Amino acid sequence: MRNWFRKYAIVSRKKRLVRNKQFYSFDTAKTVGVTFKVEEGVVPPEVFSMRNFLLKRKIRCSTIGYCDSKTLPDELKNISSVELFTRTDLNWYGRPVAENVNKFLQGSYDIVIDFCREAEKYPYPLKYIVSTVQASMIIGGVLYPRCPYDLIVDAQQVCDTSGYIEQVRHYISIINRPQAMQEAGEQSIAS
Repeated sequence: MRNWFRKYAIVSRKKRLVRNKQFYSFDTAKTVGVTFKVEEGVVPPEVFSMRNFLLKRKIRCSTIGYCDSKTLPDELKNISSVELFTRTDLNWYGRPVAENVNKFLQGSYDIVIDFCREAEKYPYPLKYIVSTVQASMIIGGVLYPRCPYDLIVDAQQVCDTSGYIEQVRHYISIINRPQAMQEAGEQSIAS
């Protein structure tokens, strides 16, 4: 029954959601959202590097991360540059109801980048957020039924999060740039 409510929550919200799908690059994007999972009480360092990269390019960046515990570990309580939520911020079937999640979902983004890469460890709260966020372009690395991604970076080809993020940066950088796409095509032919 819980799974039925989970599917229904995503489907009903998506029906009300009108996405203007469009591809953006780092040259054209003005707002970017980043979703991630806290692993072993640690925010992936790539979240901070991606946030700094975007802020240097004068792109507004919002981040939301899920910590699969009842409370935040002490070392995460003083982090103010990223928004976090826990199991206590979920309703009975797992939908996030925290104020910072609602604020993230009320935003409109040119690009949303999902840092989660493992299908078997992909938590429903992040799946809900990524599936129902107002974004023109959603990028991810987990392939699952009805995934909302417009661009999927093959997470199996890279072994760690930094390699995955490097691939995401590469592909976003060449979108809408005919010269860069032509150069990438020539490099793959030469290989």
